[in-house]
Amino acid sequence: MNDLGTLVLAASLALLLFSFIQTLIGIFQKDSKAIELGRISLMANFFLIGLAFLILLTELLRTDLSNYYVVMHSSEHISLFYQMTAIWGGSSGSLLFWNLLLNLFTFIVLWQTRKMVNDRIPVMNAILAVLSMFFSFLAVFFADAQPFREFQPAAQAGRGLNPLLQHWAMIIHPPILYVGYVSIAIPFAIAMSALLTRQISQEWMKFIRRWSIFSWFFLGTGILLGSKWAYEELGWGGYWAWDPVENASLMPWLLSSAFIHSIIIQERRGMLKFWNMVLIILAFHFSLLGTWITRSGVLEGPHSFSKSTIGTPFIILIIGSFVFFMGAVLFYRKDLQPDRNLEAITSKEGSFLLNNFLLVMGCLAILLGVFSPLLYSTEFKAPWFNSWGIPAGILLLLLMGASPLLAWRKGADAVFFSTLLKPFIVGILGALVYVFIYSQIFSRDAYSYGDVLGEIYSVITVGLGVFVIAGIFQEYYRGIRARREADPSENVFLAAWLLLTKNKRRYGGYLVHLSLVFIFIGYAGNAFKQNTSIRFLYELLPPKDNEIVYASQDKGILGNYQIEASTLKIKPLPFQGDKTDFQIQNTIVSQEANFKISIGTKFESELVTERRFYPQISHLSGGFETHIPTSEPAILSRTKEDFYVQLGAIEKVDLSSENPDLPLMYMDYLFAAQDMEQRLAFFSRFPQQIVANLEIWVNPLVRFVWLGSLMYFLSGLFILLPIGEKKKD
Repeated sequence: MNDLGTLVLAASLALLLFSFIQTLIGIFQKDSKAIELGRISLMANFFLIGLAFLILLTELLRTDLSNYYVVMHSSEHISLFYQMTAIWGGSSGSLLFWNLLLNLFTFIVLWQTRKMVNDRIPVMNAILAVLSMFFSFLAVFFADAQPFREFQPAAQAGRGLNPLLQHWAMIIHPPILYVGYVSIAIPFAIAMSALLTRQISQEWMKFIRRWSIFSWFFLGTGILLGSKWAYEELGWGGYWAWDPVENASLMPWLLSSAFIHSIIIQERRGMLKFWNMVLIILAFHFSLLGTWITRSGVLEGPHSFSKSTIGTPFIILIIGSFVFFMGAVLFYRKDLQPDRNLEAITSKEGSFLLNNFLLVMGCLAILLGVFSPLLYSTEFKAPWFNSWGIPAGILLLLLMGASPLLAWRKGADAVFFSTLLKPFIVGILGALVYVFIYSQIFSRDAYSYGDVLGEIYSVITVGLGVFVIAGIFQEYYRGIRARREADPSENVFLAAWLLLTKNKRRYGGYLVHLSLVFIFIGYAGNAFKQNTSIRFLYELLPPKDNEIVYASQDKGILGNYQIEASTLKIKPLPFQGDKTDFQIQNTIVSQEANFKISIGTKFESELVTERRFYPQISHLSGGFETHIPTSEPAILSRTKEDFYVQLGAIEKVDLSSENPDLPLMYMDYLFAAQDMEQRLAFFSRFPQQIVANLEIWVNPLVRFVWLGSLMYFLSGLFILLPIGEKKKD
């Protein structure tokens, strides 16, 4: 099947080249038949890439060990579901998935524009053909992008999927994020075709808007799912680390956010035409840059792939394309003159412009931090990002609350008393209440002193959050009242629903703002975050079945929390839950620690945290090679805070060495013993006493992050779906 897959990809490259040539002939010779042939060829390419995708998926499900990608990223011992999702677990498979999505979106937009007859559409087709051609070119000529590369001779076993990817959020996080990344190409191609053909009218803005929101929605959802995965899987007590690959997805989201707000100004006031072209160019090329960062190997992170040969053609494409299209914007700048100028900096359009400035400058600052290892030979860590990111975020929160309340063309002074005053007072009151209660409600270590600046930022964030919520409530109240005055037969709920569905861009946007407010409030809780490590002494108990059990009666205290250790078990887990026939190739060694958590004197919950050691199988011999450790934290989630624990390093009782190889000892105990006498001999190798470190975090207000994430998804979905919209004839 590898030969068939390679042939399909080669046919795709040839078809795309044919489509591009036909489109160019049609453009320059005004030949409508050539343009149509190019369009149909480009649409047909979706089916070729779809076929290639199905071939690779079939090989993964069959565990075809003649395929290099299957050998390196799948195994017969992982579940069927993870065998399927392994298709985006490696570089060449994810690039094929990227290509599939690009051609799917290209097919959709070509179908949407099939009845449009103007010079702009063929140029859009040509741009999308070149982009698709690039990915098919990589898949044919670069080994690191070839999903059907042969493994000769056939391997003895598959190495399996990265254990970090065997999590529910990572099943859907990568494809959702890819949808966001890839779909930016569509509004980019539409905008550039309008620019190059000089057909810059309001009509193209309406067409581009939904595609831009689509991309922005999936990028944001993917980022938030990634945060959830990091929080539940990586075991470091947080959800955002300013990792280079996290930043690679955040940058195009920030630029897309700026573009979505900026096109409102162009549609309403005929302003920012030049700026919008620059924004969409930046958003598209930063999405490509994010792909380059994860696949070039230049920068490392928990999500990135190993160093590969495709980094060079990728960066050539990014630089060449950016220079060409930015040059086109400068060349046609006279066509991008605004219809009118800004009249008041504190007007609605002025606040949108300031919002754009902050988002773009934030993106450029993140870019500097991402490439700091290359530019300054040192990596900028979270404190550097937070030093400017928190103040910038607070300013954005202020603008998020003020912008909807400001008027077009008029300054803030003209509308302050009518729209801004009441939400402003409510925000101040909210901040004051928070000041008086936060020291009482959050758990504090008796020996820790808070970060004063962090606490000030937290108070300001919560106050501004309340200000935004009050402003949104005021806008809904006034809208509902206006509807009921116009039609007294509408009750409050009907008026609210019709208000929302008849003007989704405005009132649906307020729901998105509300979701971001909740996320910001969740971030504000980090000012009171507590972190410590407690050591517990364990004694070895007599052997019991297949488990090695240590027991402890030690206790620890953090703030109001009392942590009581009970047992630490070393036991086997199968890759698939329904299997009980343990083999060395399919057995995960689990170090499982149980702790009883009390708040004050009241027992609250029992938490179970693990360190799991996945077997890495040699693809050459089929035997055991080494262990890959992962973390499985336990979380006691409460309304005001999360109590988060993770089993850390295990040490000898004299603390002379860290992490004695208990998993390997256990493998010998479970598999090497031939009889009871040998099993007891292997058991005697385990240390009689060990010291286990428990890493503990208390994360205030983190539930608001997940509540905001859910609201972001639901409100974004509501805006995208045609709920309440009337079909146009």
